[in-house]
Amino acid sequence: MHYSVEMLVHGHVEVIDYYRLAAERWREIWSRPEASRLEQLARMLQHEQMWFEKNCGGRWAGQEIMVVSGLAGLYNTLTGFDVNEKRARLLYDAFQSSFCSVEVKSVAEQMARSYDLLDTSRV
Repeated sequence: MHYSVEMLVHGHVEVIDYYRLAAERWREIWSRPEASRLEQLARMLQHEQMWFEKNCGGRWAGQEIMVVSGLAGLYNTLTGFDVNEKRARLLYDAFQSSFCSVEVKSVAEQMARSYDLLDTSRV
């Protein structure tokens, strides 16, 4: 999560637009029927990675924003994942089983750990 934070610290306000675009893209992704099945979501994510890279700040920032916006969009600081916990776990698993880049998978792992999504006692 270093790229977008660095952009903010250095006053690159376009990162706000990147996250807004990413949030819109995730709403569109989740509206697809195939987004509810692991194998299909994983396949979809490998293709979507290119969209995020193209529209959200380039290769490295786009990969990071793809993951952060996807998982953070399902989270609420007051209630956690709440009703979105299964979807968040599905998204994490889809990232890990996809042909997305190693960097995307690494950011997904970091995000999942920071949100305690990998706490198996809760799932």
